[in-house]
Amino acid sequence: MNRAFISLYFFIVASVVLIGWGLNQFWENLAPEQQPTAEIVALLQLIEQDLLSQQPQPNDGYAQRAQQIAAHLAVDLELLSLDDVAQSAALQQLHAGEILASRSDSHIIWYQRLAQTDQVMMLMLPLGDESGAPLYRLLLILFYLAIALVIYIWVWPLSRDSKKLELQTRTLGKDGVPDTLKISPASTLYPLAQAFNHMAQRLRELIASHREMTNAVSHELRTPLARMKFALALLDEQQLDEKNRRQLRSVEQDVAEMEALISALLMYAGFEQKTQQLQQTPGHMMDMLAEIGARFHRHNERQLQLEIIDKTQGQEFSCEWKLMETVLQNLINNAARYATHTIRVELTQTAIHYCVAVEDDGPGIAAEQRDKVFESFVRLYGESTSNTATGGFGLGLAIVKRIMQWHHGGAVFVDPQTLSGARAEIRWPK
Repeated sequence: MNRAFISLYFFIVASVVLIGWGLNQFWENLAPEQQPTAEIVALLQLIEQDLLSQQPQPNDGYAQRAQQIAAHLAVDLELLSLDDVAQSAALQQLHAGEILASRSDSHIIWYQRLAQTDQVMMLMLPLGDESGAPLYRLLLILFYLAIALVIYIWVWPLSRDSKKLELQTRTLGKDGVPDTLKISPASTLYPLAQAFNHMAQRLRELIASHREMTNAVSHELRTPLARMKFALALLDEQQLDEKNRRQLRSVEQDVAEMEALISALLMYAGFEQKTQQLQQTPGHMMDMLAEIGARFHRHNERQLQLEIIDKTQGQEFSCEWKLMETVLQNLINNAARYATHTIRVELTQTAIHYCVAVEDDGPGIAAEQRDKVFESFVRLYGESTSNTATGGFGLGLAIVKRIMQWHHGGAVFVDPQTLSGARAEIRWPK
């Protein structure tokens, strides 16, 4: 901040001084020479006639009378000797009877030779307002344009580097982390770029560590689980009483849940670490839902009813179909855990969005918890849930959220419209 302020301050001050001085010199050199008006000529003639009327002692009488005229007219009037005029060109013009002019910051000075004498009248008058002159206005416009150009020259590298930083934050690298930002050390944003690069490197290290840990834990757990399954299979062949048989089934169920958890962890880690480049193609959503429905009914032990309503009248949807199948499968499985009798899937479209809604007749989700359920490892159990033992691992909806983000859309829970439970809606742009 201090560096940018000091740099901009001195840059503007130096520019104002240099530009102002240059335009002032330009004005003084190109400003039109002051020509005496009729009033000035008449005034000088009256003064000349009055001075020449002093006959007795010309030199002393002229000076004394000049002071009297100056006091009477409230102007500055002096008499100079021709010897005081050093420029030869000016001498020739004065000898010829011409009226000369010179300028100061606040006055214009008129010179005229007093006829038949070696005296020169010097009449000093206040300089009029020149702001209305076309050349003055043009130079004033040029001054402000030059200041604007100077500020633009200073701001442009800052704006360029800011756009680089913004683009870099929006563009993910292969590992899901922005690539290294390259900015000149002379840039005002160089310290910020260094901090950004350090943050990106730290994120890259954390993601790599997370990936290694997830893969290592998941794969390492599969080996003891395989041994446990083998041991349980051997025990299952033994003659066991009813009590031990129930304990054996309980252990088998725990092993199955652990294996399912490992599979979910690996799937979720894969979705988190990928930077998905979608290949969206058009197709009919009803065809995919028919396959999902067939699988659902084959494994539907609770005899739930799955209704699929197409309100688009057969219009095509465009998406990454393999990923969208995962989304709908997870939403339907989540609804199946809490539904009492019915799950309803609705297909709709608007002018700019595709929309799929999955609604159940379960206990529903409280409004204050609807955003929370899309976080990783979050599970909500309702009091009337009929299947709390198989409540999942809290990763299915997190995967739904990630896939919909890749589609530049979103997933939300809203108030139910047809049934009494929870209603999840996914939307993505056409």
